[in-house]
Amino acid sequence: PTPPSTVKAESNGSERPPAEPGSVSDSAPEPGSSVSSSVNGEKTGRRVRRRVSYADSVQSTGSSTQNTKSTSRGGSSRRSSSMSMGGIWGDFTRRSSVWEMDSLASLDDEMDRFSCKECCVERLESAGRWLRSTLATAFSKPSIFIPSLLLFIVLVVCGLLIVYGFDNATAESRKQTAISVAEQTDLFFVRVLENAFLPLFTMSMFIQELPEFHDLDLMVGDRCNPASDPLNCTESTSAPPLAGKETTHRDLAGLFNTTEGRIIQRKFDTIASSIKENSGLGKALVNIQLAPKGVVSMLYPMVNCEDFVGNPRVEEGYCMNNTGAWGHDLLNDPKRVGIARATVPAKGVVTAGPLNLIQGGDTFIARLPINMDPDEGHIMVVDNVTYPCWGFVVVLLDWSTLKEQSNIYKEFENEKMQFKLTRTDMINGEEVVKSIAESENSEICASGNVTLDLDTGDNGWVISVCFNDGFSPNYKVWAYPIVFIGSFIFMILLMLVLVSKTQLESILLRLMPPRAIKKLRRGETIVEKYDMVTIFFSDIVGYTKMSSEMTPQEVMKMLNDLYSKFDIEAAKHGIFKVETIGDAYIAVAGCPKKCSGPEAAQRMALFALDAMKIVKDYQTDDGANVCIRAGLASGPCVAGVIGTALPKYTLFGDTVNFAARMEQTSQKKKIQISPSTQRMLLDAPAYDFECVERRDDSGELGVELKGKGRQYTYWVESATKMSTSPKTDEIAAEKAKMVDILEQPEENV
Repeated sequence: PTPPSTVKAESNGSERPPAEPGSVSDSAPEPGSSVSSSVNGEKTGRRVRRRVSYADSVQSTGSSTQNTKSTSRGGSSRRSSSMSMGGIWGDFTRRSSVWEMDSLASLDDEMDRFSCKECCVERLESAGRWLRSTLATAFSKPSIFIPSLLLFIVLVVCGLLIVYGFDNATAESRKQTAISVAEQTDLFFVRVLENAFLPLFTMSMFIQELPEFHDLDLMVGDRCNPASDPLNCTESTSAPPLAGKETTHRDLAGLFNTTEGRIIQRKFDTIASSIKENSGLGKALVNIQLAPKGVVSMLYPMVNCEDFVGNPRVEEGYCMNNTGAWGHDLLNDPKRVGIARATVPAKGVVTAGPLNLIQGGDTFIARLPINMDPDEGHIMVVDNVTYPCWGFVVVLLDWSTLKEQSNIYKEFENEKMQFKLTRTDMINGEEVVKSIAESENSEICASGNVTLDLDTGDNGWVISVCFNDGFSPNYKVWAYPIVFIGSFIFMILLMLVLVSKTQLESILLRLMPPRAIKKLRRGETIVEKYDMVTIFFSDIVGYTKMSSEMTPQEVMKMLNDLYSKFDIEAAKHGIFKVETIGDAYIAVAGCPKKCSGPEAAQRMALFALDAMKIVKDYQTDDGANVCIRAGLASGPCVAGVIGTALPKYTLFGDTVNFAARMEQTSQKKKIQISPSTQRMLLDAPAYDFECVERRDDSGELGVELKGKGRQYTYWVESATKMSTSPKTDEIAAEKAKMVDILEQPEENV
């Protein structure tokens, strides 16, 4: 369509003449219409594309009235040129980067186009970038790393103490359980021995009361060997030594193979049978013996098979044959003399064993001395000491049956414990420890066990008890690693929270000053007044045309590259970046961190000069240049945050509008400043600025501004650092003046 006769400029609404034939027009064709251009006076129905630099396509006229800005800030759409500019800006961002996209599709749409492998690689790279950023933040901030490390140490120490406490409590509880089980075992054997005392005392009463047994010790008599002592033993009535076993046995056949002897034997069998049946010991009581003068003379039963039927601890068909024990002289058998001699002077029951007896099997022995009137000849001599003793009663308890009755194996197995029961014998004056009962894996009780002395045998019974897995609980193996891993996880979580908080605060501090953030948190209205600030506006020359040939992603990438460099310079000069709107870059000095007017103007002017240098040295991959124009204005302003949604720190006041007019009427590669800024730069504390008055083509000073009329403005050309500041010179001059006054004669003063 034919362009209208006049077109209003987008920057300030002023009218501009229609485009000349063949020139580049800023107006875009209506959708669906054809575009024609005049080439050599003829119209063609195709586009004519020219590869030119947009920065050079905008000609400087030298007059502010001819330098109108044709851009629209705030992200509004721009009219594209009817002439395509070619591949400069299109190729500007055609390289592999996060900005390379073929359409306006969202990131999720883009990811749908990737293969699974590419998607995974992208996710891993993204995770790696996040991890590097997080670690860099964490280790660069002592306020993050130190609290996280302290939390880790505290959690580890507390966790270890808790595990240690539970370990000790569990170990102590297990020890108490072991002691309790051992005590129950001890009580069982004590009860068995107490039950064994009844047969002993009962038989003792029969011996003392029945005349058949009363003189049995006198019939056996003291040991006398005619072979070794023929003079004294020729007429002795004592039972002689047994041939072939002279040392350990006596021959009792002459006493009990008689009618009287058989009557006494039957009497004993009847009594012993009744005592055994009513003892309450069951099959554990396997034999009752009488040993007058320490010689085993009567035994019941002589052969015992009944008590061993079904005993899993002995071989099937086993019988206890006591015939070999008949006539056993306990006081003269070297293997039994110690126990026998200890029984004679005893005041009560003497226990021993379990011992491997002549008749076979491990047997627990209990003996009770029978004391009678020595005047009737009832005496026994032990170690040359005479005792009023008839002899003693003996009961034999089968050890394997006792262990079965005690249920000791099942008890410890149910508790998942091991045990070892030992006795201590004195052999040749030395203590010899022997095991009398133990569980299958009792060797693990060699260390770290609980031991208990049992109140049973006179030869020191000791039971050692331990758990299969020890007293310390098994969870210690994995509890300590869990403490470290858990502490590390909590440390990482705290670190992530602190890193996120720090990064969020860092982002907020980039958006607005700390005072504004504090007020926002308190829900207060943010309004701050500044008496003198300097505001900077800039935009890219020819931005409308270049953006029409680029995708939004490409435009954003270009602006990000350029303005990221501006941000670095802003931080270097201590100025505050307010925002970017489209291609416009807005910054302020003297706000929010207050400073003097000259210092603010100096900072901003230096920043503007450095920004021009950055743009001058900045080139695309194709070698194309980018140009900007800038404007500065100084004066009062108000800063604050408007509304509650998407809060943004913004500047308000005429100074803002003035700075925008300075930029709109500026020229390519130039910095235009207001008269107030020029006056501030004259008093700059550390730099001399070269400011040139602006004149139009006719030589007239200033530029015409909408709403303000003609203003006398200046171009900032360069800055030179002063050797000494004016303030220093002023102080030096005052000092020199004072010295001159002091050196004058008194009358002159």
